[in-house]
Amino acid sequence: MIYWFTGQPGHGKTTLALALVKQLRRQGYAPFHIDGDDLRNLTTNQDYSRQGRETNIRRAQTIAQYLHAQEEIVVVSFVSPYREIREELKSATEVTEIYVHTKEVRGKENRHVADYEVPLSRYIDIDTSNKNVPDCVSQILDLAPVPSKELKTLDKRKTLAVDFDGVIHRYSKGFQGLENAYDPPMDGALEVLQRFKEKGYVLKIMSSRPALVIEEWLEKYEMSHLFDNVSNSKFAATVYIDDRGFHFTNWASVEEKLALHPKFAQ
Repeated sequence: MIYWFTGQPGHGKTTLALALVKQLRRQGYAPFHIDGDDLRNLTTNQDYSRQGRETNIRRAQTIAQYLHAQEEIVVVSFVSPYREIREELKSATEVTEIYVHTKEVRGKENRHVADYEVPLSRYIDIDTSNKNVPDCVSQILDLAPVPSKELKTLDKRKTLAVDFDGVIHRYSKGFQGLENAYDPPMDGALEVLQRFKEKGYVLKIMSSRPALVIEEWLEKYEMSHLFDNVSNSKFAATVYIDDRGFHFTNWASVEEKLALHPKFAQ
């Protein structure tokens, strides 16, 4: 999804874009924000003629399309006054155009673009005159929601999150560098994991070791087919299998149980 905020300076584009980014982060996403002024400063483009504006807009569109192709969420806040250029992007990819406007005087009227072209079709109309920021964000997400992250990624049915080092990878000499997965699999790992897979379990690896290193190791030992995902971040699972794991039930027993844990017991 690309959310593209357009409108005159001072009407609330960046404020709403940042609020939308915050709300999406609250839902578990990591959206990218592209701001017109930031991009101008980065590319040292201070040309506010039509040609200079078009150059800035097309750069932003290229960045947004690239991130979109990587299945990222992109939030863009640009004056982007020219309807034809906005329509080109809308025709090329999945874009929600959000027209932000107000009749209030907000002190940036001297920066308004005289030839700004209001969108005519396929856009969300946001009048910030008498509506607060949370209500505006709610309106946007009601009309153009991102698919629920919980529905997309947090299915816990028969999911096993399995640690890599010391559980799948034998790890006989301990840590020897992030890129050095030096040992073969633990005894019995392939056979037991294969049986879990055949029983319908979803198997995922969760490790602090770089995912690519693990993926290459899995290919080497012909285990790639067993796992749906390799991640450096925690995800929802039915059970977590970890050689450093500690089964938490309540805080009253933590100190006593932790003192007996093999990693701490002398």
